[in-house]
Amino acid sequence: MTGAEITTARLRGERPRVEHGPLYEDLFGSDAVAATLWPAPHGGPRTPAEAHELLAQDLAHWQDEEFGPWIVFESAAGARFVGHGGLRRGLIEDEAIVEVLYAVHPDAWGRGYATELARAAVQRARELTVTEVVGFALTTNRASQRVLEKAGLRFERTVEHARLAHWFGRLTL
Repeated sequence: MTGAEITTARLRGERPRVEHGPLYEDLFGSDAVAATLWPAPHGGPRTPAEAHELLAQDLAHWQDEEFGPWIVFESAAGARFVGHGGLRRGLIEDEAIVEVLYAVHPDAWGRGYATELARAAVQRARELTVTEVVGFALTTNRASQRVLEKAGLRFERTVEHARLAHWFGRLTL
């Protein structure tokens, strides 16, 4: 496995490419996904242009850091699109962080893919010798909090992130 790819028992992730624009549009334009990431009035579903801007940010992150979020498919025949996730550098309250992030297409919810993806991101962080990772979930999104907990992150505090209250967890590697 190269840094640009991941493989788990059921998933295959790859470094995003410009051609993945329609997948970003589908995922981040979804009402259900937007409700977990940017609930109204804080943005809601992303327009195609905004989805392409998210892709551009991921492409730039990969260029700058040589790691980042993957575009994720089922590894079985048919390679159905599952979502997006991995690692991203950022800042929270002026602290430099490496975030475990994921967004799973609603058609794939309830199958454990988010947990599998979050665990793969933590494993990749270990391979990169990152010393710790963090994760965010809306304080109202218990399912996403559980995903982060299953990946080993432990609640530290509530923070404001993207203008909303978020559960904030950390894992020292």
